[in-house]
Amino acid sequence: MVYKYGQRVQPKNRGIKTVIFGVLSCLLISILANLYINSQEVHLLSTAAQPPNLYSVNVNHNMPKVTTTTFRPTGSAHQAAPTGQVTPSSSPTVLPSLQTQSCSLFPPPTPGLANAVSPELRKLAQYEAVCNGTLAARVSFFVPTPITVPEAQTDADSVAATLKEFASFDVVPLVFIEPVSDSGNNIDLNLYSSGAYDSVLDAYFTELKADGITDTMMGMWVVLPEGNLPIWSTTDPATYAADVTKTIQFQKKYFPDSLSAILLDSESYAAGASWGNGSYVSLLPYVQNIPKGLINSFGLQGFPWTAPANQAANTVYDPKIYLRVDFAAEVAHALGINNIWFNTGTFNRMYTQTAAETVTLSPTQRQSMLNGVLSQAELLQAQGFNVAIHLFAQDKSAASEATDWSYWHDQPGGDSNTAVFTTFVHDITTAGIPLWLFDSDEP
Repeated sequence: MVYKYGQRVQPKNRGIKTVIFGVLSCLLISILANLYINSQEVHLLSTAAQPPNLYSVNVNHNMPKVTTTTFRPTGSAHQAAPTGQVTPSSSPTVLPSLQTQSCSLFPPPTPGLANAVSPELRKLAQYEAVCNGTLAARVSFFVPTPITVPEAQTDADSVAATLKEFASFDVVPLVFIEPVSDSGNNIDLNLYSSGAYDSVLDAYFTELKADGITDTMMGMWVVLPEGNLPIWSTTDPATYAADVTKTIQFQKKYFPDSLSAILLDSESYAAGASWGNGSYVSLLPYVQNIPKGLINSFGLQGFPWTAPANQAANTVYDPKIYLRVDFAAEVAHALGINNIWFNTGTFNRMYTQTAAETVTLSPTQRQSMLNGVLSQAELLQAQGFNVAIHLFAQDKSAASEATDWSYWHDQPGGDSNTAVFTTFVHDITTAGIPLWLFDSDEP
């Protein structure tokens, strides 16, 4: 029965209408269910006005060439860490065959890079040769944190020389400032947060300014990268937030229009936890005490990992696991920003210093992982985020981590691993996602 103007009437074609109503009800339930599932996959950033896209960068094309002094990084901004919270052998579907694409999509290569002082710029020359153009929207390098005023002045002079050389080649820098001293020792982050190094930080940024560095030349600075991994003196979220806030406030005291960023791994470790005892939990505790408006961009880190070849199989090869885009979106919302980038890569070989332990990935495995990275980026991009991908591509075989993240060694060639790189660059460029890059021609 239905009601018409308060009177009960018998509807016509009752059976047909019942069927139609049932079909429409099922469709409505299905649509609502899909909407709910999608809402759980990525936390949306809802703002009335979208912040500017920091990944469309402008560079100074009139900067004169300069000579720089050599300045060496003290570490790396990634860790392929064992994890204690995944199902063994988690991998994306491996492609049946290698896909190949050219990455010749960019303006002409930068003249003179091969003769630069900075090893990152010399290596960039090879990448530009491979893609026959200026492919990298940002190129990164690493700097330590000074602990005395004389160190601050010396370090700042070296960093200024590097920044000037980057500017002379129209290369936009991404600077990782790590909490290690010039001697390579971890800084006490609790002392740092208490103000023990305030005068040093002030002297550091004062000297950069005095050396003629501008806000634009500063590029983007990543403060206390990987602060939730057990590689620094503590992973305590409150200490992390205090140290990050302090450093960026000094940075923007002298360079108010420069850019700042933070980088957290998808996997977090409680204070005092050792490798293998991390968990995939919300990153909000690390950012909830950072004032809004201070951070311009959030970096989410994630790398594949595997156990040594002579141990029980345990792999983390799926970017859906090691790049948790739901965590990234949640952090971006908390910070009031719309810019997210990944720090990631794929290894060629791991455990390179012990033959019985060495694991080698095939080119199709590496390409499948990078396809998964792109898919994760597109999830965020589809929700209105500005997304970039920072590819860590250095051969660290001789370092303590004993992992080769590169796509070629001395020179690029026509081999399959080079094709993995060129195809990835083609695919993310076609998707409107900028490539950021770290590699160096020095170990």
